[in-house]
Amino acid sequence: MGRRTILRPFRIMAKILILEDDPERIKIFQRNLISHSVTMVVTASEAIQKLGDETWELLMLDYDLGGKVLVASGPETGYEVAKWLYENPDRQPPNIILHSFNTVGRANMKALLPQAHDLPGAWVNIGEMLR
Repeated sequence: MGRRTILRPFRIMAKILILEDDPERIKIFQRNLISHSVTMVVTASEAIQKLGDETWELLMLDYDLGGKVLVASGPETGYEVAKWLYENPDRQPPNIILHSFNTVGRANMKALLPQAHDLPGAWVNIGEMLR
């Protein structure tokens, strides 16, 4: 039997921020989260702006952005968002999911956000997780 991820309770229509740049994954997220209020952003800068301006119930973070894969480090990665949240803990959503397949990138983000759920590929079954 699979391990069930425990997320904090959601309203019927949760406010969700998703950092993802892959067009196919974006479509899957939108389809699976149709009953929620979803905002998609494709850059770390956009995510940080939204996190600073609004309150979210769930943040889903990708690591590799800009069409790049298995990036070791650098600007405009999900790590920049994790670092900003680490430095601004009052802006952290109650639920954070690290959904990147980049193992090293996910581990680096998890080091800054130990409460985050480490769920590579979460876009596939995120709808079920929120029921």
